[in-house]
Amino acid sequence: MEILLVVDGSSYSDMATRMMTALHLPSRTVVTVLTVVPEHTFLGGITLHKLRGTSTRKEAERKKGLEMLESTVQALSACKLKVESLVRWGDPAEEILKAFNESSASLIVMGAKGLTDPLAFRLGSVAQTVMKHARASVLLVRNKPAGTNQTISTSKETTNINRVLLATDGSKYSDAVTQFLLALPLPRRNEVIIMTALLSHLTAWVKTPTLDFQTNQELLARLQAAEEAEARKITAKAEKQFQNKGYKTASVVIRGGAGESILVAAKEYKPDIIALGSRGLSGIESLLLGSVAERIARYADCSVLIGRKAR
Repeated sequence: MEILLVVDGSSYSDMATRMMTALHLPSRTVVTVLTVVPEHTFLGGITLHKLRGTSTRKEAERKKGLEMLESTVQALSACKLKVESLVRWGDPAEEILKAFNESSASLIVMGAKGLTDPLAFRLGSVAQTVMKHARASVLLVRNKPAGTNQTISTSKETTNINRVLLATDGSKYSDAVTQFLLALPLPRRNEVIIMTALLSHLTAWVKTPTLDFQTNQELLARLQAAEEAEARKITAKAEKQFQNKGYKTASVVIRGGAGESILVAAKEYKPDIIALGSRGLSGIESLLLGSVAERIARYADCSVLIGRKAR
């Protein structure tokens, strides 16, 4: 496995580093630790570095960036991972996506917010752009409720992964994130909660042709029973896969909108990570990110893994 870890010196990127160590990745894992020095490009490709006409300042910035990455490199090297450092200049989101496209990474790990994002924002602008456009799984890391001003100290705090909430609807996108989770070496003490949301009978109530009330009731009752049976099959299949890996599992079916149901389940079960596919059964193929995934990434209080099929 190859991973692109994005670091910007913020508390959220510190959390991302701790999340990497909590995953207990195998020693063969290659991690590229990337930081981007923000640099605006003006008309004609003009940058301040070009105007200065010297590489001295850029080299000084590169050294400063590598120094900032050193603690992260040391922490990951201690986990027996193969670690490389990379400093780039330009628009952060654009450079992250470029670095990913130039690599063989299957996962981008980054904080849900960065240094320049306002405290009130739940999701930073760079993280939002990357999760929308990256053709890879993206892990947006949090370990505290968004919007708080809690100070994080990497030297004193550790991150543990005790529970993952996997949202699935049986689609190929859900299968992709399920397989990605199964491939990750999560701690064996970890509990995986598999959930699915049911909404179709509510939609059917609105769209059902006008028949007599009793007929409508009978149709909707049959639909609800069939849908719940299918939901149990979907969650049972996923449970068995994780049980075969030695994980403790549980399943839950919630009736309601997918986004709201996932957030409700997260509030009840308090997972360390919510995992879901980039799109669901109703996902439009041309879209890289569905509305449910975007909503969860924006409003969840914990880390969010948005799974995509390996390229």
